[in-house]
Amino acid sequence: MMRIRLAGDHSSYHCGSAAVVQVLSAELRRHGEIVTGDNYDVLVVNGEGSMHHGGGAFREKMQLIEAAVAKGRPACLINSVWQDNPHQFDAALAKCRQVVVREVLSRDAIAGHGITAQVMPDQSYFAPVGKGDVVDFKGAIVMTDFLSREFGCFVRLRSRWAERYPFVDMRAMDWATLVRSLKTARLLLTGRHHAIYAACKGRTPFLALAGNTHKIEGIVATAGVDLPVFRDFARLRAAMDEAEGWQRRYEHLFDWFEGQQPWHLTL
Repeated sequence: MMRIRLAGDHSSYHCGSAAVVQVLSAELRRHGEIVTGDNYDVLVVNGEGSMHHGGGAFREKMQLIEAAVAKGRPACLINSVWQDNPHQFDAALAKCRQVVVREVLSRDAIAGHGITAQVMPDQSYFAPVGKGDVVDFKGAIVMTDFLSREFGCFVRLRSRWAERYPFVDMRAMDWATLVRSLKTARLLLTGRHHAIYAACKGRTPFLALAGNTHKIEGIVATAGVDLPVFRDFARLRAAMDEAEGWQRRYEHLFDWFEGQQPWHLTL
């Protein structure tokens, strides 16, 4: 049986990352067993949101790929953002059997490293939902947390204005519950990439604040839909009434997602 090492398990971060690993693990088990450590036949690296600006997680994952291909082992980089990375690992990247990014902005960025990448949505979209627990928001506007550039982390708004809208904690519910619950909301305000995927799965309109990469902008660019991604919260808040007139744009995006296919391992 083929031994497959899956690197980049971010399940503990929030339910969106856990959904990614759920989908990837199911696909890998079709081909062999998932193992840890250095005793593996194939390396699959889940890039997710870490492959940007030459950061520590980027270097760690690329070093794993570099070590694998140096030993003649097949390696794949999948489900990844790609933005403003150094060329240090281009030779190893070129030897990957599969390179899959989540949106066209990352595809264009990685092309600058001599790589023609496939484009497939974040694999959380394909996690099963089914029936189960749900938080009924009763048609309310709801919100997640947002990236603070000042503090370099996600923050939850605590103002009186924010208290009007129920908070959706992606660390406190599983993916299926998140999707089912968002279906009961009228509008999602979010700075979370995976929250947008959950909203699209549940066909719930959203307004998004940009993060520390182009991954949110990349969603709408890939689908070819005219929806804004805001750079500051004041503009997002001002667009809340306007969003009600964008239903056809949202429907276009939701329909586009429903036509996408999950990733499959090919060697």
